[in-house]
Amino acid sequence: MNKIYFIGLMSALALTACENKNENTSEQQEGLLLTDSLRKTVTVETVVDSVVKDELTLNGRVTFDESKVAHVTPMFGGVVTEVRAGLGDYVSKGQTLAVIRSGEVADYDRQRTEAAQQVAICKRNLSATEDQYKAGMASDRDVMKARQELVQAEAERHRIDEVYSMYNIGGNSCYLIKAPVSGYIVDKNISPDTPIRPDQGDELFTISGLSEVWVIADVYEGDIDKVKEKAHVNISLLAYPDRIFDGKVDKIYNVLDEESKTMKVRVRLDNKEGLFKPGMFADVKVECQRDGSVLPSINPHALIFDDGKNYVVTVKDGNKLELREVSVFKQLSNRAYISEGLKAGEQVIDNNSLLVYNTLCEN
Repeated sequence: MNKIYFIGLMSALALTACENKNENTSEQQEGLLLTDSLRKTVTVETVVDSVVKDELTLNGRVTFDESKVAHVTPMFGGVVTEVRAGLGDYVSKGQTLAVIRSGEVADYDRQRTEAAQQVAICKRNLSATEDQYKAGMASDRDVMKARQELVQAEAERHRIDEVYSMYNIGGNSCYLIKAPVSGYIVDKNISPDTPIRPDQGDELFTISGLSEVWVIADVYEGDIDKVKEKAHVNISLLAYPDRIFDGKVDKIYNVLDEESKTMKVRVRLDNKEGLFKPGMFADVKVECQRDGSVLPSINPHALIFDDGKNYVVTVKDGNKLELREVSVFKQLSNRAYISEGLKAGEQVIDNNSLLVYNTLCEN
């Protein structure tokens, strides 16, 4: 908590005490009141009855949404002459990533030139045959043959043009590696002046959109029966220690890893803020159903642990603030189940409760 915020809260508590003093003329003032000024600093929660749930903590890691990943491989062998994109760059669909000089492309250049020449020859032959036909020196069959040869030549030229378009072949025996989708370059295995071969199966670039990511967590064999699809999940990351991210189990991979003896589960997370980076480690807390018992529950932030006991600050009739000892049956990351000391419908302070507690103890 920053210093300015702390001073503001203490000022509100002091102001509350002053208000109490003005409202009560007795020499000894008992407790504090939840005044309008204090309400601006704390929050109040109503105790509710909830089905008691358990919580399973798993180790997880952030990874790509595989449905939005594109693997870019070379179409022809050759030598890399230019690389125009680096790791972590955002690229648009159709953007040039690299330029490759290739002997195979040089052969296509030759075929394209020959195809264009053949089309020109066939056009001249057809024109000459038609003139001969008009003069009575060629037959209908000769004209049909000349036309068929032109059709074949144009089809071959069209085929080669399609190859050029499909594989982004340019001039000077080079072809272009272009991005098939928009996204971030998350893996790069290419550098200038290095040879590449398509039969090696190497990926030159891996491109992924990061608007949504997956968190993959490992479940040990003994806990498999505790995890169900659509179970609520709380995820915490080392990079954001003060934040908890909510999600649900999206998929259970019903295959056990032979080495680690773990089963994987998947959680989808919206990443429009760009907070999640593939490779991050995550603590994944999965809610598990217990025996169906119901107990009063509150936000764990409402609990104050002091001298081996748990307390809450309740809001009584007339907005009076009061300390109360409670017994905690089970505490999860987002809920605490109370076995004694509270009942549904009561109200407790669940934000900045510790500072209110300290002020009440001093009075």
